Amino acid sequence: MSLHTDTKIFKVTYDLSLLVTKLVANMPRNYKADFGTGLRQQCFELVMLVYRANSASDRPPIIRILREGVEAANLSLRLAADLRLISRGQYGEAIALTDNIGRQATGWLKHSENALAAPSSRRPGQRA
Repeated sequence: MSLHTDTKIFKVTYDLSLLVTKLVANMPRNYKADFGTGLRQQCFELVMLVYRANSASDRPPIIRILREGVEAANLSLRLAADLRLISRGQYGEAIALTDNIGRQATGWLKHSENALAAPSSRRPGQRA
């Protein structure tokens, strides 16, 4: 098993968290405290879900939660753009990252589900 920090999905979720942290720093004070903090926490939770999924033996349930979190982040980012808390360009940059995360998570989920469904080639206790 590779380190979670070596995976592409981890790097992209970390980049999203870093970008959102920078975007929130420039939000008006009345939005920064509650809306901005929530958005930052959503993105940090995505990073943690990647870690949890990478270290879990039963990955599909965690990856499903990760995909749901990506959609929640998308909605929050859209709201931030509609409220003009972030520019359209910043929104586009963030959405490109969430799209990348979503595609990787979907592939990871399919791979994990197929790995669980595949019969083992060896019986327990049998040597190679």
